[in-house]
Amino acid sequence: MEITAQNLKINITNGIIRDIQAGNPASNLYLSPRFIDLHCHLREPGGEAKETLQTGIKSAFNGGYGTIFAMPNTNPACDNPDTLKYILSRAENPYAVTVKPVCAITTGLAGSALTDFETLAALGTGWFSNDGKPVEDMELLKNALKKAKKANVLIISHAENTAFPPQDPHSEYTAVEREIEAVRQTDGRLHFAHISTKKSIELIRKAKKKGLNITAETAPHYFTFSRDDITSADGRFKMNPPLREPDDVIAVKEGLKDGTIDIIATDHAPHTREEKLRPYGKSPFGITGFETAFSLGYTNLVLTGVLTIEELINKFVYAPAEIARLKIHGLKTGERAEFNIIDLSEKYTVHGENFKTKCKITPYEGLELTGKVIQTVIGDRVYDLRKREK
Repeated sequence: MEITAQNLKINITNGIIRDIQAGNPASNLYLSPRFIDLHCHLREPGGEAKETLQTGIKSAFNGGYGTIFAMPNTNPACDNPDTLKYILSRAENPYAVTVKPVCAITTGLAGSALTDFETLAALGTGWFSNDGKPVEDMELLKNALKKAKKANVLIISHAENTAFPPQDPHSEYTAVEREIEAVRQTDGRLHFAHISTKKSIELIRKAKKKGLNITAETAPHYFTFSRDDITSADGRFKMNPPLREPDDVIAVKEGLKDGTIDIIATDHAPHTREEKLRPYGKSPFGITGFETAFSLGYTNLVLTGVLTIEELINKFVYAPAEIARLKIHGLKTGERAEFNIIDLSEKYTVHGENFKTKCKITPYEGLELTGKVIQTVIGDRVYDLRKREK
């Protein structure tokens, strides 16, 4: 099997990459390792009406993802060996999508007592977060950073100061500010999830320049929409952090461009149809993300000149792998083939009814996007993902 794309020409025999040569610059196709999502919610156990591990995996596969990090705000929370083992056992799938469970920083996500990092790490996790709920006790966070450094695991921050309502930008950037100080005091390592405000980005930029071991992510909705784009009174545009002002959207793009924001994560957070169609104030936080993430990045960042295609792929693959300390595979000579075929010219209209996730309600409904993962190659098998919106 031979595949020629814009960046590479690959020869595959018996599922193994035998030769890689220069591609054809005139091609509309682009080859990439499968994407890595450092932040998603798969809801199982406890929230299977919203999503299951298997429906989430299918959705991730359909979006080009090969590795996804599942946040611990399940029921029960992933804060103990039994729940961790349960998720790992239920995550086996035929699509070679690897689920990496993120365990809770504190027991029950309650923000009071740290979980047993070393025991949980020994069972297969290297990542800890209270995502959905912040750790607001800074002494506890500093202890977590020290303990994480000793156990060689990563703390992922949901930076929120609950003294302010979520829609107030103070709720994010004051939390970012105090957590940066905790990193400075402990010489720890911290990854900031779903960064959305200009002030937060400025604080992270300054902290990085000072040499602090900090990384950050944003999600596609924060460079696609501002508050001005909310067009419905229901919950389809509701997430936490919420959509911000146009100046914040510009700052997110600038942060992605200059590297202040290291990666793009989906924060895929599905709910039932009934929940998302409630009035905004009564609807839960969270939107789906796997199946639109790359197209949103290509349309809003590459076609507008914010990033090159290579820089976008770095945000989806190489930078997340470096942060999570994963090895990239599947696109090197002698390895089993495992990569995405992306059509950079593919134009389509988003229709949530075609999603593989259980949640079909999306703020992107009706948007015209460009760039799509059309096939995924695993070994000697080519999976066609081209059943799409018309």
